[in-house]
Amino acid sequence: MRRTPLAGLAALTVCSALLSGCLMPDLLVPYADPSPTAAVPVAQVDAPQPVVQTQQAMAQPQQAMAQPVFGFPNVTKPLFGGGAGNFMPAEEVQCRQQLKRLGVSFRDIPRIRDSESCGIDYPVEVRSLGRTIALKPAAKLNCAMAVEAALWAQRDLAPAARTRYLSGIAEVRQMSSYSCRKIAGSRSMSEHSKGNALDIGAIKLKNGRLISVHRPGPFAFRERSFLRKVRGEACGRFGTVLGPGYNRAHADHFHLDLKQRRSVACH
Repeated sequence: MRRTPLAGLAALTVCSALLSGCLMPDLLVPYADPSPTAAVPVAQVDAPQPVVQTQQAMAQPQQAMAQPVFGFPNVTKPLFGGGAGNFMPAEEVQCRQQLKRLGVSFRDIPRIRDSESCGIDYPVEVRSLGRTIALKPAAKLNCAMAVEAALWAQRDLAPAARTRYLSGIAEVRQMSSYSCRKIAGSRSMSEHSKGNALDIGAIKLKNGRLISVHRPGPFAFRERSFLRKVRGEACGRFGTVLGPGYNRAHADHFHLDLKQRRSVACH
């Protein structure tokens, strides 16, 4: 088939139209800046931005204004007279409660401090070793020594008197309690210098009998048995028990103290 010049021109026109249709849409699409500020009006760019508080930021002032938590402080018994501090330690308070349970008559007295080696921080003046056992004269002791002396008088001394004399204890007569001194013939301070010792010179029974602490005669069987009994039982309570027969310094009394030792000094 032979093509004419007119047919060729028509074909060229059709191709040109198709090509123009494919390219025109790209030429008519406007340019859009991908930056987000391009969509914000100029008047809003210079305007102050509102402050947005997050939930965490709003919670901080509330935490800062939280109410304080109040507790109850440990309150101990005020110290009469002033000792090591303005308050009595808990163990001293408990010790006094035990004295009351034992029926001991006592009172707190001011701190004793005669020297660096002599004194009692929390002394008590003891007037009885039980509800019916007077202590004469009143003794100045630390509380622990007062408790042990009361236990000895009530649980050892009184039962021994009832067994051998059929009588209770009316009073215990002491020869020394607190005293700022050294052990006789020694450079060491006595336990008396800390209120940690008590010297017993005599025991008066409710029937009026007075038993002195001494070495009984060869025929004083009941008295010897009584003194040996209460002296031996004291060795189970105290750190030191000295009495007649130990030396001349202890010929007329029992020395009782709470000194801590590896083994009890019972003589």
